[in-house]
Amino acid sequence: MQSRPRITVAICTFNRAGYLADTLGDLATQRTDPALFEILVINNNSRDGTETVCEIFSKTHPEYNFRMVSEKKQGLSIARNRAAKEAKAEAIFYIDDDVKLPEDFINTALDYLEKRPSTLCAGGRIFVDFDEPEKEPDWIPGELMPMFGLHDLGDDDLTYPKSNFPRGGNMMIRKTVFEAFGYFDTTLGRTGEQLLGSEEKDFFEKIRRNGVDLHYWADLRLTHRIGASRLEKEYLAKQSEGIGRSERLRLMGDYENLLKKFGSELFKLTGCLFLSVWYLMQGRAKAAGFLLQFRFWVLRGFISGPENK
Repeated sequence: MQSRPRITVAICTFNRAGYLADTLGDLATQRTDPALFEILVINNNSRDGTETVCEIFSKTHPEYNFRMVSEKKQGLSIARNRAAKEAKAEAIFYIDDDVKLPEDFINTALDYLEKRPSTLCAGGRIFVDFDEPEKEPDWIPGELMPMFGLHDLGDDDLTYPKSNFPRGGNMMIRKTVFEAFGYFDTTLGRTGEQLLGSEEKDFFEKIRRNGVDLHYWADLRLTHRIGASRLEKEYLAKQSEGIGRSERLRLMGDYENLLKKFGSELFKLTGCLFLSVWYLMQGRAKAAGFLLQFRFWVLRGFISGPENK
């Protein structure tokens, strides 16, 4: 095997052993020379069978460049930063630990790197698949599917508009970007059971301010899995409030933009009132109710601010 792979596939994981095993299984079926990429798992204090899953994969697939690194400091941003420092390849492809990968995922990534050598940051397409399709909810408005991981800007490659950016479940960042502009803000992002976010938005806004274009690669596709627990009202409320809390934390000290963001949240809530009426007229009362609940939860989280850790 060559000592320096062309791609590092980085998976940051916390207590997702079952999902992780499936994702690693998909990586083992790639139609690509194993020498061309490495698989780097950052185990962020998992208390389940994550280490065992990694040990089994390493022993049963010795032909792959596989490593598990333990990161004891809790936090998704911390784990992603650790992956950036540990990666042997110059191009890091971050994927979630609960995704399904097509067999040509790595080949597609390599093809993009060859054809777009000047691209520093890119995001791929993310579809959504419910673990229990027979229970797939019909009460989720299409506008809220991104909170379940959906990221689909269409069939054509493009430069991200200013209002959008790559998502952590399927994104490429070159190591030179971290070296030049810094890492993810470790005060943002999920930490254990706290469902905070905004770390990707914050990071890519910083990259943009430094003149770097963000690219959407339509053919770099994967599917995010949604388990039944993520559809429970308690989890949805916690996740939605986390969105608001994260934005409050991200703008802490920037009073002008904090006020603008508060006005934006009020405007979105007002807009959702009209959109909910439209859903009611279509006979989708549950979708209308969830849309309003979501916006209320986000606003409540924004007003409350970050919780003490």
